[in-house]
Order: sequence, then structure tokens, then C-alpha cells
Amino acid sequence: MKPYIVFLHGLLGTQADWQKLTENLPHFHCIALDLPWHGSAKNHPAKNFDETCAYVAQQIQSAVGNQPYFLIGYSLGGRIALYYALHSNCEKYNLLGLIIEGGNLGLTDEQAKKVRWKNDVFWAQRFRYETAESVLNDWYQQAVFAHLTEHQRNALIEKRRTNCGENIAQMLLVTSLAKQPDLRSAVKNSPYPIYYFCGERDHKFKHMALENQLNLTVIPNAGHNAHQENPTAFAAQVNALLEDKFVAF
Repeated sequence: MKPYIVFLHGLLGTQADWQKLTENLPHFHCIALDLPWHGSAKNHPAKNFDETCAYVAQQIQSAVGNQPYFLIGYSLGGRIALYYALHSNCEKYNLLGLIIEGGNLGLTDEQAKKVRWKNDVFWAQRFRYETAESVLNDWYQQAVFAHLTEHQRNALIEKRRTNCGENIAQMLLVTSLAKQPDLRSAVKNSPYPIYYFCGERDHKFKHMALENQLNLTVIPNAGHNAHQENPTAFAAQVNALLEDKFVAF
């Protein structure tokens, strides 16, 4: 039987974001979920991390049952994956381990949390009241997306514009990094193996991974969204990792 991988997308994304990657993972049952306030779950509310993880757990149980599975999360999806596995009271079923792509482990001091909350409220107001084109154009000018070409940036704006508005404002606030616990200690003492992937041009998260001595895999020719920018290399690393650690094809 093919082993299962469950995928959690980032803010503004949908399950379709994983298609290029999953096409390169034929040895696995790939299950990509929509997070609350996104895609097919756009009208499914969640008020905090715990409700978000409860929804994720329900979807995993529905899709995977009691089969062993690996969880891969990108950016916000990576933060939710960590919270789900290491902090929530949700049933984990037969979780084998996690791959976190460009996900933040949390903030370490109260002042940083205050600054982040103020920033997230600012963006939430913009997502709530401005046109999709206006807010997304500025969103993709942020430092973490600095490596994108103008063509790539415009393609992302076009792709995200229909999944943008009040729903994204809500998700930004309920899963703000300011409300996430610092998970560094939990990651270090995790009962599950955790692997950290990031693009070679994603300097912020590469630095965070090295600083925290995470089990790091760097994806060449990619920035923050490595699974979309270089799906072939990303898939090769997933195949090598899971074949070696968990899977007998």
C-alpha cells in the first residue's frame, strides 16, 4: 500500500498549490487539505489555533483513517502542523513525522509579539477593505518575497485574487504569529521526527533553521515557496527522506 502524505498550504493558498509537487510523488497517496477560511473551506470559521487544528484533525481522519501518514506544511501551514503535532490536544492518529517548509517556530519575547500583532491587524484591515489587486501587490513586496521576478509576482496576484478578502483577514488574526506559542522547546523534544525544508534564497528561514539546529534541507533555485518554485528538487528530497526513513517501496 502506498504511504500517505497530508499537505497544509500557506496563507492565501488552497490545496491546489501542491499539484506540481504531488505530480512528482507517485509512490505516495497525497492528500492536500484546504485550511479554514480558504478554498473549499472558505466559509468554515475557526476562532483560534485550537479550532483550526481540530478541523485539520477531522479532515485527516476522514481522508487517512488510521493509516500511517506524514504531514507537510508550508509557511502558515507549517506553523499549524507544528501546533497540531506538538501543542494541541487533538488526536494525531498514526502520525509518523513532519516536514516543515518555511514555518516560523514562534516569537520569543512579548515586544516582538506586540509588533507582530500590530502588523497583522494592519494587513487584516487592508485585506478586509481594499481591492485584492491593491493589497496583494503590496503583500508580495514584503522582504520574504523579494526574490520574485515581476512576472512571478503578477502571476501570484492573479492566482490569489479570488481567495482574498474578509476570510483572509480572519485567518491572519486567528492564527497570527503573535498568538502562537514559542515552539522551539517542543520541537527540540518532539516525539516525532521533524525535518525542515527551505529554499536557498529564503535567508530569513534558513537562518532560523540553522540558529535552532533544525534538521535542514535546502532546496536549490528557490525562495520562500520552494515547493512551487522548484517542485522537482523538493519532491526528490521528500522521496529520498521518506524512502530512507519510513518507506519500503
